[in-house]
Amino acid sequence: MAEGETQAQGAPGAGGVRWRRVRRLLPYYRKSERLQQQLDRIAAELKRTRRELRLVNREATEWQRQIRALEKVVGELRARSGALPLPPRELRVHVGRVPEVANFLAQGLDSSRRVIEVFGPDPGGPVLDWGCGSGRTLTWLKGVGTWDLNYRGCDVDADAIAWLRSQKVKAVEVCGDLPPLPYEDASLAGLFCFSVLTHIPPLRHAEWYAEIRRVLRPGARAYVTVHGDENIRTGKSFTEEERRDYAEKGWSWSERKGHYKHAATVSRAFTVQALASGFEVEAYDELGYHSMDSMILRRI
Repeated sequence: MAEGETQAQGAPGAGGVRWRRVRRLLPYYRKSERLQQQLDRIAAELKRTRRELRLVNREATEWQRQIRALEKVVGELRARSGALPLPPRELRVHVGRVPEVANFLAQGLDSSRRVIEVFGPDPGGPVLDWGCGSGRTLTWLKGVGTWDLNYRGCDVDADAIAWLRSQKVKAVEVCGDLPPLPYEDASLAGLFCFSVLTHIPPLRHAEWYAEIRRVLRPGARAYVTVHGDENIRTGKSFTEEERRDYAEKGWSWSERKGHYKHAATVSRAFTVQALASGFEVEAYDELGYHSMDSMILRRI
């Protein structure tokens, strides 16, 4: 009996083996419990996120409905006031990143306000909207002072010009990618262009400034926008090569898909050199118009 007891004490029993196995597995079990708790929390968070997204989608749908209703009301008011109708969707996207009616009208309202700030309600002679597109700025100038008499427009987009003419806008012309503009020497009392030089290769800017000078009367003003230094500093779509070009040359040319979506970015020093001695720079405002630098030039 004593011998049996000694043998039992010296050899591990089945229960002891199981316990040691359990002790070895216990940390993994606890870890799996913690992982399961984390998964439960993630699942709960996903459930809450789905609920929130459903609410956001419902709100977005309602906002879209309200926007469509407002666009309908604005269209009716514009029709009653004799304003230009809205151009087709495919023409609206030619002059902006998106074709939505609200964007087209808001952008035109901003540009027309700037035009009136610079040239006034009575510009004292014909003023050219170089890059007029389908009338984004014109639509807000109609009926203001003497702009109906003095507005002139030109664009490389022949479809946009054809559409404007179909709406009985007569003082608009098709122009080319290269000079000359379809106007006589010293025939214009002013010129404005919003985001035109931004889509022309920088090495052509000098000849376009010379062309602007040609068509302006002595002392006449031009309002011009360009992508400048801040654009290259904050822009996220530039390649390393484009940034290197800008640092070395003072300009960058970015090729993008779409209707005249290629983009020129030019330093202030490059622009001053391109202007040569043909203009007095009355004002140069960094980010003076949306994401673009703006200039008021006076023809010498």
